[in-house]
Amino acid sequence: MSSIAEIAYEPARPWSNRSFSMPAVPGGNSGQIKVLRCLLYSLRSGVHVDEPLQIADGGGATVTFSSMGQRLQPAGLVTRTGKNSWLLTRQAEAWLDSEDDGYLLSILHANVRFVGELLHEARDGMTQSDLLCLASNKYGCSWDSLDQIRRRTAWLRAGGFLDLDFRHQVTPTSTGLKLLDKLELAQPGATRKRDSVSVAVIAPPPTGLVQSALASIDTKQRKAKIGYIPRSEGNALYSLRKFSIALKDGITREEIDRFASAEFGLRPSSTASALSAFKSAGLVEQVGFNEYKSTELAVSCTEGESNIDFLRALHTRFRFFGEVLEALEEVDTPRDLAVIGKLRYGMPREDIAEVRTRLQMMRECGLIEEVSWGHYRLLDLGRALLAELPCEMLNDESVELESLTSDEGGTQGSGAPGYEEICAELHAASRASTAPERFEAAVAQAFDYLGFDAQLLGGSGQTDVLVAANLAGDKRFTVIIDAKSSASGKVGEQQINFDTIKEHKAANSADFALAVGPSFPGQRLIARAEAHGIGLFGVEEFVKLLKMHSEAPFTLTELMDLLKISGTVTSAIVERKWAVEIRAFRLCERVLHQLATEAANVDAFTTGALSAHDLYLILRTESADPPSPPEIESVLSLLSSDLVHAVQKSGSQYFILEDPQTTARRLHRLAASIISGGSR
Repeated sequence: MSSIAEIAYEPARPWSNRSFSMPAVPGGNSGQIKVLRCLLYSLRSGVHVDEPLQIADGGGATVTFSSMGQRLQPAGLVTRTGKNSWLLTRQAEAWLDSEDDGYLLSILHANVRFVGELLHEARDGMTQSDLLCLASNKYGCSWDSLDQIRRRTAWLRAGGFLDLDFRHQVTPTSTGLKLLDKLELAQPGATRKRDSVSVAVIAPPPTGLVQSALASIDTKQRKAKIGYIPRSEGNALYSLRKFSIALKDGITREEIDRFASAEFGLRPSSTASALSAFKSAGLVEQVGFNEYKSTELAVSCTEGESNIDFLRALHTRFRFFGEVLEALEEVDTPRDLAVIGKLRYGMPREDIAEVRTRLQMMRECGLIEEVSWGHYRLLDLGRALLAELPCEMLNDESVELESLTSDEGGTQGSGAPGYEEICAELHAASRASTAPERFEAAVAQAFDYLGFDAQLLGGSGQTDVLVAANLAGDKRFTVIIDAKSSASGKVGEQQINFDTIKEHKAANSADFALAVGPSFPGQRLIARAEAHGIGLFGVEEFVKLLKMHSEAPFTLTELMDLLKISGTVTSAIVERKWAVEIRAFRLCERVLHQLATEAANVDAFTTGALSAHDLYLILRTESADPPSPPEIESVLSLLSSDLVHAVQKSGSQYFILEDPQTTARRLHRLAASIISGGSR
């Protein structure tokens, strides 16, 4: 272990923000650090995450990074940037450069509970069983087995910081004691057991109806998606309260539109989306052809001053709601919570937006606080509410950590499916006429991939899918979708009821209506769709659109140009905009590499710099459709911006500041930050 005296060890994060779980990698107790170094080096070197890596002294066993990434993220070593895509953290990079295993342990200690504290408590020698009791009683780590203690001692022993003697006691080595001097330890008084709540903090008691709903909850039947809830003065729970009071005695759909417009500034289409979410939450019911009324449960939630009963009610209807409070004991960012929601609590995908919706409402009620941008902490009131909620955990943490094989790991922790997977399911489901709900789900998933808020509704009297473009003001629009599967691959005229589709459009105040199916070959069917103002979107055209979106994503307003079409809908409608975007991407790459080439072959005349006019003269010879000077200027403006700063302007000329790969990594990091929503 080499010394890095000039590099400061990592400061510990607040105890409540550290993970309960210590990662474990293959290779046995003595091989933890060696295998970790191999994994991180492979990621830094660009080895594909699914490439098998030989485990040192592992008897021929192999491991892939994709099977380990999710285990290493809470420890502060890697950051997830997409489906099966990872980046090393700054701390992991520093450890690989320094080779100081003490610095590695400081990273683990900073992000995982009871690492340095274990080393401290074992100063005079302790058995692992004694450490387990102490971790629970003194530090609030309520583990049921020795597994987590053994993981920590394995890492410490692998680095030479801890010894195990013949009495089965662990004791710090001299190196371990030196490491201990550099670590910031948690004070036991600042820690708290997961189920321990201050007697001074008690959640307001639920009403009888809310208590009854909690008692009869079926956690496995809850929905995953809450949907759109408007925010009154920035507070979603105030909106729930206002709607519940306004609809207490029952009002018509038109009266709801007027109320929502006056109170929240909502358009009818936005009101329809909100109304759909309230119905899913069990707070609103339709009591007549055009009349809606708050449920008894909703009225009950308005009886007290606190909005916590609304949270209790939402917990009975939606998955990973109260369970978010439990997960906050381990991780603290929306992205990490979304991962846990998918892995352990049955969420269909890693839905960061849905997690944020839950966090915002819990923060509004004082259950959690945002300690820094994108990082949340559970408060005592949150613990008090968690203690009373019936929660679900489909997959036990120890199973997830211990049972993954390298073959399984590629799928564990994966995010939303890519377009290839979505397209394959669209094709298959569109022919599964005996399972129409499968195609409805596939269509909803595809629109979700395009960036819409897609709600899978279905059922009698409901549209199959309600799609919303959640944009500001009058830019927002909604689409109702009728999904039609057919074993023959052709949707016949008799399968589509245009009057019903128009009724669904009116009921949801939607802007557009669309039928999606494997194909719509009949000319009479197309003519009728045009006459009724309804689009017909075949799966092949849908797949083309998804492929284009995967290469150069469309904005929601660009997609509106396609969705507002009546009759046959084709991806060609937006292909020109896509081609312009692809052209800009390629021009950006070409300009950057031309400037790099010029810098590498500097001469006395150009001094390694080129003007936009110089670049035009070079690039116009490479294509029958060369870029124009304004296009080149636009690209140079982007590359020289403060955010990208890949090139710098001097007079009329531009010169490169770094290798293009460095620019790519910076943009990759920017993308990762946007995706993660504040995860470290």
